[in-house]
Amino acid sequence: MEGIIVGVFGTEQETKSAFESSVAKKSEAEGISVFHRVEGGHRYSFLDTSDYPGRIQGYARIASISDHALYLFPKSGRLSAPDGELAVLLGSLELPGTLELMDGSVAAKTATSALRGTAVASYRVEERFSTSSAIDLSHAGPRQDWPSKGKLVFIDRTFSVKGVGTVALGFVLAGGISIHDQLRAIPGPDGSRIDVKGIQVNDVDIEHVGRGIRVGLSLRGVEARDLEKSYWLDDGSFALSDSPTFRFARSPFYKQEIIGRDLHLQLPGEMLPAGLSDGGPGLVRASLPTPVPVWEGMKTAVVDLNGKALRIAGSATLIL
Repeated sequence: MEGIIVGVFGTEQETKSAFESSVAKKSEAEGISVFHRVEGGHRYSFLDTSDYPGRIQGYARIASISDHALYLFPKSGRLSAPDGELAVLLGSLELPGTLELMDGSVAAKTATSALRGTAVASYRVEERFSTSSAIDLSHAGPRQDWPSKGKLVFIDRTFSVKGVGTVALGFVLAGGISIHDQLRAIPGPDGSRIDVKGIQVNDVDIEHVGRGIRVGLSLRGVEARDLEKSYWLDDGSFALSDSPTFRFARSPFYKQEIIGRDLHLQLPGEMLPAGLSDGGPGLVRASLPTPVPVWEGMKTAVVDLNGKALRIAGSATLIL
């Protein structure tokens, strides 16, 4: 089974909760909230966070691994600064999506006008009731900028289970994972390989899992503590770099320069500190604390965690 990762973005927690509990079943609440729905042969994972707007990291992580965004326009009809920041975040990662208008509270023309200048203004509009279980997911599909070759898993939690050993939880971003696959931890010891001895999806044992699926991997050949600073598992096919170069497109709402500053780069799944320097005409080079998996055209976002009016500086498209 293949999966589609759907980020749910909005500032009205009550509206989000009503929507999510209506369209999917909650399966995880620690860290990022995960809801699941199976429809048309696909497993949809709806991701949300409750720490926004105090922290941008949760939503930045969700946006960086999502295939599709659902932007819940506030029922009040008025965009706050955090609502605008979410729209800028989605645009910076070029995330396709749907503009959700809830309970007849806002007209489509009003919503798109308020979002003018952001990518969300061009999203397909869906008018719905927040408590309806029906949802049109026909426009949600795998991101076209994900790599077409190789296996890549973003891992967000690792722990030990008595009688099982090391378990890693995460999302399959590229390829598929099968039992007995040999994977590399990133970052991790050079040349070492980890054996996949078991795969679970929602506590059900399976032999193979496709991309876009929330997965639990039972691993042989590594202790959980050895993966504390590892963010990805791959099959060894991805290039690694601690100084990637990218084309930067500044958000029109962010006014500061980024060259010569220490900011953060939101990679697929993980946000890392990045020293930014001139990489040549129209290019920026990032100095990262550790090598990360990279591919041509990889979408990332430059984040200014200390930004007062806006924490999303702009979009970064990696070049090799």
